[in-house]
Amino acid sequence: MMISKTTFVAIVSMLMKNVDDKKELLECSGDLPDKYVECIMEETEFQQDLITMLTVITFDRLGVIRDYLYERDENGEYFFGISKGNKIEVYLLTSAEDLYEYLAEESEGFSLIARKEALTN
Repeated sequence: MMISKTTFVAIVSMLMKNVDDKKELLECSGDLPDKYVECIMEETEFQQDLITMLTVITFDRLGVIRDYLYERDENGEYFFGISKGNKIEVYLLTSAEDLYEYLAEESEGFSLIARKEALTN
């Protein structure tokens, strides 16, 4: 994994708080038309960039980070299944730490390859 667990958890926790604050605002606001709900829940450019950065550096090919942030239940849990061949692997994430561990396990063996090539004239 190309990011420390402490940094990952801090960033995800900040994003979770932001998403949870928006959800709480929607609960307190009563029934709003869908366009207002979408406007409130819309990601800021900063959020989008952070999620994209985390997705790339953790090799999150299935978008679990974004799903975890937005689809957690009221207990902060996210339950999902992934089809692998003719079986389904089921996961329950209950914290940012669990999310990190899942991504670390899934990204095992992957690495970004960056190389500098000399320019020749």
